[in-house]
Amino acid sequence: MVAARIGIIGVGSMGQIHARVLGNMRALTAIADSDFEKAKKIAATYNVKAFDDFESMIEDAELDAVIISTPTPTHAAITEKIVKNYDSVKGLLIEKPLASNLEDANRVAGLLRSRNIATVVSHSEVYNPVVDRALSLIQSGAIGTPRNVVHDRRGFVQASRLPSLGDVLEDIGVHDFDIMARISTGRAKLYAQCNSEGGILNVATVIVKFENGTEHTFHLSRQYAGRRRYMDISGTKGTLVLDLFAQIITVQDMDQAPSSDSRSLQLPERGLTIKAYGEPAQEVVNDFLKCIETNAAPKVGLEDGVAALRIVEAARASAKSGKVLDITVQGRGAPVK
Repeated sequence: MVAARIGIIGVGSMGQIHARVLGNMRALTAIADSDFEKAKKIAATYNVKAFDDFESMIEDAELDAVIISTPTPTHAAITEKIVKNYDSVKGLLIEKPLASNLEDANRVAGLLRSRNIATVVSHSEVYNPVVDRALSLIQSGAIGTPRNVVHDRRGFVQASRLPSLGDVLEDIGVHDFDIMARISTGRAKLYAQCNSEGGILNVATVIVKFENGTEHTFHLSRQYAGRRRYMDISGTKGTLVLDLFAQIITVQDMDQAPSSDSRSLQLPERGLTIKAYGEPAQEVVNDFLKCIETNAAPKVGLEDGVAALRIVEAARASAKSGKVLDITVQGRGAPVK
């Protein structure tokens, strides 16, 4: 099988990560960025071609797959242009979120499905090995039925970068909204409160309570002096505490008093104290290549991208109105409606 010819549009922080991953795999063909000097510098690192616009890159480099890692407000327009004008492109990896709003996301998803383009949406935390293992533990009944889940994702982003990233809900909340849909589904009540920076929602607390009693609480911030990425999943039989940076799961059985008796699982599981070195960005690219080469279903696809934005828009509406809203959380891979 001939290897896919892959190009990257946009080499900001995430684009450079994708370039490193693809470059190390010798799977990168070209790079395009409106900052041509930056594009040339990064392209030289991996001995690939540089362009100052993506149309020229797709045409001249004869690409059949593209990664879109441009500012969030441009995702939908770039995707539409590629779908409508470049039949050679058979695969797209779109950095999160799929689009800035649900209307754009639905339109883009419809276009991509009509062309049968293999599409991965980079909710990269879903690809974190520690999240994957925790979901398996939950599905196996290891902690019983999840009752209370806390998603804590806080860090700091310079105010000057916020317009290119969008609000905190679409920028970082989509990771946790997607993970929630892999734990809890069905009808629920949602309530959100947010604070803004320069007119952009930058701190949010979102509570989603399902009809079965399970509650998810999201602490999202880009105004936090430090970096926190944790999940605390309390079930009827036990608790999982996930350190998403260190990639450690601490398991506490319900019949154990909180103490040093708790068990820590560090991935991959060659033993109970082995450190994990699984890189979510690598797993995203691996999934993308698999989808292109075998037509396999992606771990995070169009349906997941749209579903996450449905939660984003509900949270925005709740924060604006101060009201509790009725929502329905679709399970992973559910048809887009």
